[in-house]
Amino acid sequence: MPTPSDVDIWPLLGVRILVSDIELAPIDDRTALDLGRLAAGGIHGNFLPFNTPWTRGSEIDVARNVYRYHSRLRQEMSPERWSLEFAAKLDHTLIGVQSLSSEHFTTTRSAESASWLGHSWQGKGIGTLNRIAILTLAFDGLGADEVTTSAWADNLASNAVTRKLGYEPNGEERLDREGTVTVQKRFRMSRAMWDARGPELRPHTEMEGVDKLREWLQIA
Repeated sequence: MPTPSDVDIWPLLGVRILVSDIELAPIDDRTALDLGRLAAGGIHGNFLPFNTPWTRGSEIDVARNVYRYHSRLRQEMSPERWSLEFAAKLDHTLIGVQSLSSEHFTTTRSAESASWLGHSWQGKGIGTLNRIAILTLAFDGLGADEVTTSAWADNLASNAVTRKLGYEPNGEERLDREGTVTVQKRFRMSRAMWDARGPELRPHTEMEGVDKLREWLQIA
């Protein structure tokens, strides 16, 4: 019997999504350490775009938070509950993270996307390409019926990408953000909306390793 390969053991390691000059690749321990350093170098100023304040603290605190988070997700991953975390790279340079998560996907066919970029890579249109890449995996690779996302009302950059891609509003709620009530807006992209997007939102896209991922996650 042949020795199992890395991808046999952990099929996510074989997945790649290429959109224009952006690559989404799986996060191993080495990459998680590098992402920790990237996040420690800055993602935002005093504004907090995340639900949990994992970017607060010293540079070491932030880097450790990133590493712990990705280690925990690997331990908890199962066909019933998963988070597919990808390192975003521009011309092989690490620039951030793009993720897709779901519970009971085989029943709901619904997933949620999230992301972050290092500060120096923001405002360059990269967020749109990252989102197109993960939506391609969700709809064309995994067979999703819908993908949701959310952002604080004052997260102008994230909400601009969401509007550009044609999501529909999906409600909002008032939440505590570091002791201040803040509105979080929710959005939804259906398969029909994804299929109807314009040519300007259809850059050349390639995917690798999705069949083994589907088999592992028991997605028919």
